[in-house]
Amino acid sequence: MKLKIASFKEPKHTGAVVCVSWNNTEDVFSCGDDHKLLKWNLANSECLTVTTFSEDFFPTGMHLFPKINVSSNKHQHDVILISTADGKFHVVNHNGRIEKTVSAHQGACLTAQWSPDGAGLLTAGEDGFVKVWSRNGLLRSTVIQSDTPCYCAIWSPDSSAILYTRGNALVIKYLNNSSKITKWKAHESLILCVAWNANNNLILSGAEDGFFKIWDTFGQQVSVSVKHDQPITSVSWAPSGDLFVVGSYNLIRLCNSNGWSHCLDRPSTGSIYNIGWSADGTQLTAACANSQVLFAHIIEREYTWKNYSCTQTGRKVIFIKDILTDQSDELDFPDRVIQIALEFNHLVVATIKQCFIHKLNSWNTPVTFDLKEGTISMILLAERCICIVERAGISIYSYMGRLLASPRWGARPETVGRAAISLGPDSLAAIDQADRKTIHVFELPTGLVVRSSTDNTAFKITHKMTVSHIALSQTGPINERLLALLDYNRDLYVVSVKENKPKFLKLGSQILSITWSAETELLVGLRANSVVAWCCPKASTQPDWLTLTTVSKEIADLGRNPTLINVEEGVAHICRGNGSLMHVSLVPFPEKLLKHIAAGMWSDALQLCRTVEDETLWACLAVLSWQHHQLAVAEEAFTLIRQYHQVCYIQHLRSSTPEKPFSNENVKVH
Repeated sequence: MKLKIASFKEPKHTGAVVCVSWNNTEDVFSCGDDHKLLKWNLANSECLTVTTFSEDFFPTGMHLFPKINVSSNKHQHDVILISTADGKFHVVNHNGRIEKTVSAHQGACLTAQWSPDGAGLLTAGEDGFVKVWSRNGLLRSTVIQSDTPCYCAIWSPDSSAILYTRGNALVIKYLNNSSKITKWKAHESLILCVAWNANNNLILSGAEDGFFKIWDTFGQQVSVSVKHDQPITSVSWAPSGDLFVVGSYNLIRLCNSNGWSHCLDRPSTGSIYNIGWSADGTQLTAACANSQVLFAHIIEREYTWKNYSCTQTGRKVIFIKDILTDQSDELDFPDRVIQIALEFNHLVVATIKQCFIHKLNSWNTPVTFDLKEGTISMILLAERCICIVERAGISIYSYMGRLLASPRWGARPETVGRAAISLGPDSLAAIDQADRKTIHVFELPTGLVVRSSTDNTAFKITHKMTVSHIALSQTGPINERLLALLDYNRDLYVVSVKENKPKFLKLGSQILSITWSAETELLVGLRANSVVAWCCPKASTQPDWLTLTTVSKEIADLGRNPTLINVEEGVAHICRGNGSLMHVSLVPFPEKLLKHIAAGMWSDALQLCRTVEDETLWACLAVLSWQHHQLAVAEEAFTLIRQYHQVCYIQHLRSSTPEKPFSNENVKVH
């Protein structure tokens, strides 16, 4: 993955560009020391001068009104908030006319930002004050009074707190509790820029000491960069929270959310004062000291699934290859590609106007349908359906392009991260963004076209702790659908989504990442120095059985914050803390055994266990055959794992009740 950087041959500004902001996925506003407000259109490479302000108008920051209700008047959101060096902030409409000017600070007003919900705005200045204002520019409160300049202040993702800088320290001030403050020393010198992401709830800071650092909301350091030669002048999270970009003098760096670098470019731009991401997370723009506005988009994103590999090689071009047959092709699309998903024998590509569904055995004949809006933040795939997360809402489609459901639970789709939503073959689960202890589960139709959210069967599951990560199992009937969840204590639980009174069964603790196998009910979790596989998560009702069917494998040098990518054929694919990939083989043939049992092939399952002679496989066979009432198989399996009390009980049952026959053939028990 890397950035493809472009700029106009001749700068359109005549002074340093101080701030940039996206209007939509194709339009950018920029403002600089030449007093001009320019509008850039990336689709046709045009630059228009919206207005020229007065000679004493020197901007320090700019922020467009957040796009909350996209169905309303399109010009309602083209409202620009600009802070200036004379201590004022200005509300400017889309035509460049100043609607309101407010004197906010003594000295320069260094930053101004709309709240994420659009209910108000904040400003911070050289006088050390941080103030909250109404949308109409009326002062609500002076939140902070300090004797040192506040160079940066931003809202929390839920508008309940303000993060601001105080010298080399970061401070979080909670508005609903006037006494609650979280403060920590973040850098050795002056902090110049901060960013707070809504999806991962992590804070990014850059300072004059040449370091950028990642923090959680408790002030604990998640990652720290190498020392740069120059101060870090700008930082910005991608909306999805999986990437961020850092700007410095003649430097722009694209990084993963763990802090390791994807690419480093050294354009001759001078200092990069401000960086903004487009809403779809595929493009960015930067305000540069040499009068240029820099544009970049992400290319060479790579996706793999089994023997298929897919790479985005250009804005509209994708290269796909079957590694086994060496068959390859280059797919050209009419519009810019913004999201790609490769799984379950399908390649799904979303452009700014349409969605293309390719079958991997015939990828040149896609199914297409139009999108509601060209701002897609995520595509999730399951065996029978597709989930598309747009700013306009969340939609479920079949692989034939038919709309199946439009689940609603009051969340803003752009704030829903990958850890907070999970798609199964017949259900969708999502964490409530207002109350993160609550999980909404929607039962999805499999064939009928459903266009109203009221037609979806929805119910809630409430956990005792705040939930950070959820994952639905991908196999079996919906009555046996399991939901795995991680809470903020890093404890792992599973719960059946169809129970009237859900019972949370604890599987383990200190789990960093989880994933289900796409083909079986194998659940894999990652600890700081080991990978754990629960072959029979339903056995958690019996602690002894759970221990027998769980395998843990020690791994060294995983680094900080490793993540599980997926599990295929019993092999866990892990991304280490430094970005490198690792492949770890779990117990021998675990998924093959589970596939045999799911298909009712008990004789094949027995033969596999007798051949491999692994105690964990025998334990899995014992537990599953007991759950499926296959007493003959269960008796042999429990005998070989020395669970003699269970063997005696099975013998008692077999002698007193008629035995249920196998689904395929009788098995001779040794």
